[in-house]
Amino acid sequence: MSPEKAIILDFAETDAMKSILPNTSILSSHGANWEGIHVEYHRQPPNESPEHYLQQHSIGIIFSSAIGGVALNGKRYGSQPCQSGEMFIAAAGTDFQSHAVEEHEFMAIALDPTEFDNTVGESTNSNLIEIIPHWPITDPLIFGIAWALKTELESGGLNGTLYVDALKNALSMHILHHYFTQKPHLRDFECGLDPVKLQIVINYINDYLNRDLHIAELAKLVQISPYYFSRLFKKSIGVTPHQYVTQCRIEKAKQLLKRQDLSIIYISQQVGFHDQSHFSKTFCKLVGLTPKKYRDQL
Repeated sequence: MSPEKAIILDFAETDAMKSILPNTSILSSHGANWEGIHVEYHRQPPNESPEHYLQQHSIGIIFSSAIGGVALNGKRYGSQPCQSGEMFIAAAGTDFQSHAVEEHEFMAIALDPTEFDNTVGESTNSNLIEIIPHWPITDPLIFGIAWALKTELESGGLNGTLYVDALKNALSMHILHHYFTQKPHLRDFECGLDPVKLQIVINYINDYLNRDLHIAELAKLVQISPYYFSRLFKKSIGVTPHQYVTQCRIEKAKQLLKRQDLSIIYISQQVGFHDQSHFSKTFCKLVGLTPKKYRDQL
């Protein structure tokens, strides 16, 4: 079916899958300030979806055993027992249809094609390669990333956007390595970031510790792809961007705790934690004391 006639499934829209499935999602990344990746977790009764056109690169992962099948670009795969961990991978532009004869749980992950290209762009010298559709497959790394994303949604986003960005970038590079028509030509970086560029990033991080940061915005400061930025940053600093930002937040919190007039919940917000409990646990993990005990010893 042509895109003009098929239902266009755009995961950038809230509750996108309600047009093809009986129930709304149990978990969704909409409203979570995630960039370039959309995630939904579903529990659905037996159903057959209408044919639809995938707007994003998509991964569907079975989380409970059931009997069902899919059709990719008109190629139908008959009903068969589907086990937890089995999945499909399909490129944006794929015509897709699914059916299940039992209640089932699954996760849908959608990667924005433009963001995907920005992430992996420095890993290939061709814009003619494409994702090969796969079903059914098992991939422990993808399943592990999916589980981490599900846990992050269930926690209300405690680990933050830099953590999700790292998962998204790892997922994108893994797909590039294993599910493309051509193998990428990886660039080799012996050194880390240029010291001047590194300082620009560090200054930016310290200026905006109180809000969610994204790897893409940090990478844009030095005009390289998010994936290679993360690699070069870790080579320069010794830790990932997410770990470094967490360390900076705790160091700033230690300084603010010297002021007795500031409440701990206010300090947690000023250093970018949206949950005081998460702030306290992170502080204790890195410092060895809760924020209150640390303040009491000053």
